[in-house]
Amino acid sequence: MKEKPTKREAWVGGLSLAVTIALCVVVIYYRNSLLQVESYGYVGCFIISVLAGATIVVPIPGIPVVFTLGGLLNPVIVGAAAGFGEAVGSIFAYLIGYGGNRLTRYVNNNLYARFTNMIHNHGSKAVFFMASALNPVFFPFAVFLGTLRFGLLKFFLLTWAGRTTKGIALAYMGYFGLHFVLDWLGIKL
Repeated sequence: MKEKPTKREAWVGGLSLAVTIALCVVVIYYRNSLLQVESYGYVGCFIISVLAGATIVVPIPGIPVVFTLGGLLNPVIVGAAAGFGEAVGSIFAYLIGYGGNRLTRYVNNNLYARFTNMIHNHGSKAVFFMASALNPVFFPFAVFLGTLRFGLLKFFLLTWAGRTTKGIALAYMGYFGLHFVLDWLGIKL
């Protein structure tokens, strides 16, 4: 039997969904301005990463920004800013699942079963590895963790650690890759 969500769950999920949709609209409307945010360095990297972590419908150039800024700035700080930003943005996905707990379980039973098995078999390691990998399914995975009532603080810390690991790796790829290309072209930074 499908149960209705409580009022609190419905409000949290609805508000999170509304914020996510609003962020998508902002990204579409201010797309050209957002690309200039990366010129603000670490803060721009953080802002782009929050948006990249909070939206799935609209592609945010988070990976190219981290890669590029890693070649221009300190790659560790770029990766840390990106990781923290994506973790903050991922909270919206988590809260969508938390608020729509009973509703989202029936959206895709196959995906729900796979995610359930992954969490039961691997626990926190699964969250960390899903967060640290370049994959398009982290947003629905975060929604699922909200439906599962995986602890919000635990989710945030594991996501932060995973996304920071991914961010630092991308920034170092940009650091070494961009410097190699610029050296090859005879351009010195």
